Amino acid sequence: MSLSFYHLLHLLGLILVFIGFGALFTPDSRRAMKWHGIGLLISLISGFGMLAKLGIFKSMPTWVWAKIGLWLVLGFLPVLCRRGILPARMVVLLAAAIGVVLAWLGYLKPAL
Repeated sequence: MSLSFYHLLHLLGLILVFIGFGALFTPDSRRAMKWHGIGLLISLISGFGMLAKLGIFKSMPTWVWAKIGLWLVLGFLPVLCRRGILPARMVVLLAAAIGVVLAWLGYLKPAL
């Protein structure tokens, strides 16, 4: 598969992740959160596919590790909302901020 295919799949996964965050505001958020999990899985698989296509899978730079860490945070944020630790609005704002940092890391690939 081509790099552009993995890139589009990665974007689809991230769109689904943020649809899941929007589901935190619905009455049936538990059922709607499946999109969050599916999106996380798609973005993880396509992200590693892109790394393999770019030839940097074996020696991953620091920005990749930062993206993996932020991906884990995105996966855990809904749990903080569901347990009442953070309100849904705060979780969505944090997710949006993390999304911006993830995009910055992915497009600019800074040497951290």
